[in-house]
Amino acid sequence: MATERKMRIVYKGLGLCLATFLVCVACSPAESPESVAQSFVERYYVRPDLPGAKALADGLARAKIEDEEQLVQGAPRPDGTPGREVSFTLHTTRKSGADRVFFVYDLVISVDRLVMKRRAFISTTKVKEGWRVTNFQEEDI
Repeated sequence: MATERKMRIVYKGLGLCLATFLVCVACSPAESPESVAQSFVERYYVRPDLPGAKALADGLARAKIEDEEQLVQGAPRPDGTPGREVSFTLHTTRKSGADRVFFVYDLVISVDRLVMKRRAFISTTKVKEGWRVTNFQEEDI
């Protein structure tokens, strides 16, 4: 009888924890397209984290990252190039309907004394799972 009572208390406690978790998840604000784009830039350009960037990607962007992963497969995975620094600023934003937002970021990539300036074009789209990066490309500026 005492064991049965303990089990009921444990189940009630687990139920309460689950309910609290679900309320927190349901009430938390959804990620904005800008926060997804910025996280993508940080994971793809600033600190090389292809799996992290791929988690934010869908469609063509995901395919590009998977292609890149194939190219670097088997290569040693450094934590980044020594002396490499990347900074970025949001250059412009353009909304296209309710489910697509485009972002342009200016990147400054420094490796030792070499400084490269690039412009990254990030396309975000609202999909079933939320906002995702669906395409990206960059060019020299």
